[in-house]
This record gives sequence, structure tokens and C-alpha cells, in this order.
Amino acid sequence: MTPLASHISEDEVDNRRRAVLEVAVRHIAEDGPHALSLRRVATEAGGSTQLVYTLFGGKAGLADALYAEGFARLASTARAALDAAPPPGDPERIAAIGRAYLAFARAEPGFFAVMFGRAIPGFVPTRATRGSCRTATFGRLVAEVQACLDAGTLVAADAPELARVCWVTVHGLAALDAAGMLAAEDPDAFVEEVLRTPLLAHRP
Repeated sequence: MTPLASHISEDEVDNRRRAVLEVAVRHIAEDGPHALSLRRVATEAGGSTQLVYTLFGGKAGLADALYAEGFARLASTARAALDAAPPPGDPERIAAIGRAYLAFARAEPGFFAVMFGRAIPGFVPTRATRGSCRTATFGRLVAEVQACLDAGTLVAADAPELARVCWVTVHGLAALDAAGMLAAEDPDAFVEEVLRTPLLAHRP
């Protein structure tokens, strides 16, 4: 990444990065997979195309930053949910992560599409970005499942495997919800029932 002019503070660089990310993800959410035009994003963010190259190194770098920012926001949403949940070892914490996941998908459809869809054709996150995002999100879920196994509130042979089951369950809910296909007379009750299904199946 080419440094910005030396008179610009790090805070200003961060502000410009955030502005570009917000504009880019809004275009993706509103206009679909082919909406990520560097010229359009840069203009609306108050700069030139060179600004995007300077901040992100180009379209691939911007896409990678959107991916990472999405997972950072998901992790933050999950942390806030856990702060209000019972202590570690209670399966309710896993259900709380599931609700946070669904809430994030609803609140941040553009980021959700970048993270899990094909919002940016041809985009593949770098190995480093993918690894750090996995640790911050799936790693947190594995830790919560392991705490339940250690406390004896859930029973399973392998914490990562049960965590994957929980992740797939809530992701299916979120994806169907995003597509407007979560057909249920009482969607909230249905979500709660589905989130708790893998937990009830692994009660001692």
C-alpha cells in the first residue's frame, strides 16, 4: 500500500478507509454483485480512484478489506451478545452467538454477501485474511462449545465438529432469511427452535 502524504494523520487515514468501505458495501447491498466500481466508490467517498489504490492497493485489496471488516463486525456483534449471556459453560451462550449471527446478517446485508456470497465476482480472500477471520469467529464458537463440554452441559466427541454443526445451522437460517425464504408463521419462534435443535441433541 502506497503511503498517503506525510501530513495526513493515521486517524485521517483510518477515517478515509472507513468512508471507502462504507460506500463500497452500500453499493454492493443496493445494486448487486457488479456494483463495485472503484471510480464510483472513490468519487462518492470524496476522492479519486488513486485514493482507493493508495489505501487498499486496488480492487482486490478493497475486496479483502471488505471481507475482513465484515468478519470484524460479526465478531463484535457476537462479543456484545456474549457480554449479556450467562457465564461460560452455559449452552445459552451458543444460542446467543446464533442470534447475533442472524442479527448481523440482517443489519449488514452487504458485508454478509461479501463474506459468504458472490458479491464480488472472482474474489477470493487471501489466506492470511481468511485465517484471521476464522479464528475471530469460528474460533470463538469452538471455545464456547468446549466450555460447555468441560462443564458437562453438552456432550460431544469433538468441540470443533459440534461448533460446525451449530454454524451450519445458523448460517442456513441467515441465508434463507436474506433470500426472503424463511417461511414460518412465527419466524422468531422458528429461529429459536432451530438454533436450539443441535444443543438439545447434545444434552447429557
